[in-house]
Amino acid sequence: MPSSLPRSYKHAVTTVDIEHLKKRMVLVNPDPHVLFDRAVEECKRRPPPARSGKKLEVIKKDSLRCIERAHRFLDVYFGRVIETCPFIEDLHPLFRELLLLSVNVNDYKVCLSRLNSSRKILLKIFREEARRVKSSESPKEVLLARRSFFGRTLSVLETLDKCLKEIKLAQQAFLTLPELDVKLPTVVIAGAPNVGKSTLLRALTRAKPKVSPYPFTTRELIVGVLERKGLKIQLVDTPGLLDTPLEEKNKVEKQAVLAIRHIASLIFFVVDPTESCGFPLEFQKTVYDQLSLNFPGIKIVKIANKIDIATKEHVEKLERVFASADFIHVSAEKKQNIEKIFEALDSHFSLPYQG
Repeated sequence: MPSSLPRSYKHAVTTVDIEHLKKRMVLVNPDPHVLFDRAVEECKRRPPPARSGKKLEVIKKDSLRCIERAHRFLDVYFGRVIETCPFIEDLHPLFRELLLLSVNVNDYKVCLSRLNSSRKILLKIFREEARRVKSSESPKEVLLARRSFFGRTLSVLETLDKCLKEIKLAQQAFLTLPELDVKLPTVVIAGAPNVGKSTLLRALTRAKPKVSPYPFTTRELIVGVLERKGLKIQLVDTPGLLDTPLEEKNKVEKQAVLAIRHIASLIFFVVDPTESCGFPLEFQKTVYDQLSLNFPGIKIVKIANKIDIATKEHVEKLERVFASADFIHVSAEKKQNIEKIFEALDSHFSLPYQG
């Protein structure tokens, strides 16, 4: 980020601070002509001119008030936009990389720098035209100086057209960042699409994710928090993972990967042994193997969901395909055996037994 940009605050990495930044952010209007019209309106709101005094002096004071109010509006507005825009390098790696999925960082930096430079140019224009007004020897010269101020101001704003849109896109991406607290111990719920991850999150926490029988319902990270024996634990429902290499994953899948990479203390890998999700067990095993390979340092707890409709044959095939019987068998929808998942959490986070 260019050193000329003001840095009046340090960007935060926790949910509370991210949400605070969202609330205080001043969204830029991407239309330069709308900004110009608002500056003109500020001019029109100036106090009425004095009724006494020399005509030329009255006109000068009135024009100075006009351009001063117009300039102040733009200067304060752009200053607040710059101050409240996210400095991507200061964000936690998770938030930073999520932004990079939809923001061209180089363009964003250049545009913030241009906005700051244009702010200085607008100040220079104001000072030059204000001096012209003060030194004018006739009402006509005053009028010409005022028109010059607005004409030059509009020209500067029009050069910002593309950058204003770029900054607005970056701000919108920032506002859609998930409400994650990176300081909390975090469990990431992963698995193939439609295996019941969102339903499991809803069963374990008070989160209310959108649940649908169709694959790929979860398009973003969904967060829930539970308190277990005095410890707050954050659970993150990720978009369904497909069995493609990391570099080939789409934008939605990458969100899941980033969540696992940066914040996961534990992974719940959900499997649908009934294959009613639309993905065969062999496919789900491939997803599991890729997850294990890419995140070897994170413990994975395997959860067999939809056990309320699973048959003996389903379970036998599950254990054969995964070459393992090490599953927690649950029905997230019916909340069957959910206590077994809580026991796994207690064990992983070394929480005291409460008999």
